[in-house]
Amino acid sequence: MSRTKSFFSGALFTYLYQGGAMFVGIWLTPFYIHSLGTKDFGVWLVGLQVLTFLLLIDFGIIGVMPRDVGHAAGAELSEGGSDRLSLLMGQTVKVVLAQTVIVAIACLGLFLFGRGTAASLRGPVGLILLVFTISYPLRIFPATLQGLQDLSFLGQLRLCLWALATALTVVLLMTGARFYALAWGWCFQQMGHDLVAAIRLRRLRPDLLTYETMRKSGPLRWRWFGRGFWVSVGQGAYTLLAGSDLLVLARVLGPSIVVTYSCTAKLANVLQNQPQILAGVALPGLSHMKTSESRERILRATTSLTQGILLLAGIVFCVVLSVNREFVSLWIGPSFFGGVQLTVLLGLNILARQIDYTLAIALFALGYERLSAIRCLLDGITSIALALVLAPRLGLPGITLGYLLGAVLVAIPLDLYFFAKEFRISVWAALAPYTPYLWRFALVAAAGYAVMIPLAHAAWWGLVGGAFLVLVAYAGIVVPYVWTTPLREYIQTIVASLRAAMRNRMLSISNNA
Repeated sequence: MSRTKSFFSGALFTYLYQGGAMFVGIWLTPFYIHSLGTKDFGVWLVGLQVLTFLLLIDFGIIGVMPRDVGHAAGAELSEGGSDRLSLLMGQTVKVVLAQTVIVAIACLGLFLFGRGTAASLRGPVGLILLVFTISYPLRIFPATLQGLQDLSFLGQLRLCLWALATALTVVLLMTGARFYALAWGWCFQQMGHDLVAAIRLRRLRPDLLTYETMRKSGPLRWRWFGRGFWVSVGQGAYTLLAGSDLLVLARVLGPSIVVTYSCTAKLANVLQNQPQILAGVALPGLSHMKTSESRERILRATTSLTQGILLLAGIVFCVVLSVNREFVSLWIGPSFFGGVQLTVLLGLNILARQIDYTLAIALFALGYERLSAIRCLLDGITSIALALVLAPRLGLPGITLGYLLGAVLVAIPLDLYFFAKEFRISVWAALAPYTPYLWRFALVAAAGYAVMIPLAHAAWWGLVGGAFLVLVAYAGIVVPYVWTTPLREYIQTIVASLRAAMRNRMLSISNNA
């Protein structure tokens, strides 16, 4: 399967998973609250966050593995007979097994010395910690498949296991299992995903799962643990950046105003993650190209990726700016809307962060994890400092303005500089793929907001109708320009693949009839 087809298949199933999880999650949340109670369900959600901190023990080894596997797989094609992938696999297995001992000790300590844990939670928490420890080294297998660009299979696997785990959780809750229902659902999805990925990898590359692979990698060495250190630093910095706005807001303006800010930003937060899916799915392919394609070919693919992500980010910007006021009013009430100024800043922050994200993911794929981590730390420190200064003076808009300035003054300039340096082009040439979109976004967003003014206090049909008009205007103004860019070739390849798949499917059905 070509890189473009693999990328499209992975993105398709990831979007299906995201959409299903979002809609089913909204529908099931009242059921969970009714079954467990508001307090107990909240305690459960907070407790699961501990696992996120436990994952930091791996120093980013699993996070960097898809990129490194992509590099090694590309070397196999270009060099012929290269053993870089098998060596990488053997080294990573030994590192993760050593880290699993530390994870096991940490989980045991949490279980034995965790204070304040309710008696009804100790059993489910113990079950999750046990499965988490057992499945910890198994994360190698889906990470390797991702690096090998088996994205379609991973997407289907994730979607299927999520559906089965959700069904299992609902059935067990209906039988009165309470916390055990949530625990078994989580364990089934986690363990099932990793085990099936192991079976898949065994079928695709049996040479990677042999004793000979382990033996060739040599004895365990300390420097292997540092391979993903900067990835771990970057992940920690990004978590700080992404989750600190509410903390800053509560610290400066008080916790009561957090609800208004959160409700106003809800639509933007839900939609802004969708363009990033494309970049995450494309990461293995970009890594693969580093060792198997020319610099010009990589630049062309990266430019098309950035334009594709910006195309989706523009939709988010235009829709949020146009319909956010009515969305918040209909969803939870007009008193929880933070104002048009805050909405505009939220939209601009989305665009700025998406532009930076496309540059950052390309640099990460090309081996700039140390610089990316340092940049993320500087961005986070600057954004938080500016938000602390501006919030007391400007209120809610000051929070978002601080994070927007962090992106514009720190993140984007640094990533643009390193991107231009890597591809030996000017900074203006690196910025050129973005500029034709920005005025088009502003035009559609302003027109959409003007259209929504007469629909103030309308029902949901007015909101949906206004969003549809914005999408039509967006397609008429932005898409014609896209057709003049290199992105057109990738879109045509994807459409051709879809047509071929549908045609083959129809022929298969007719032949079996």
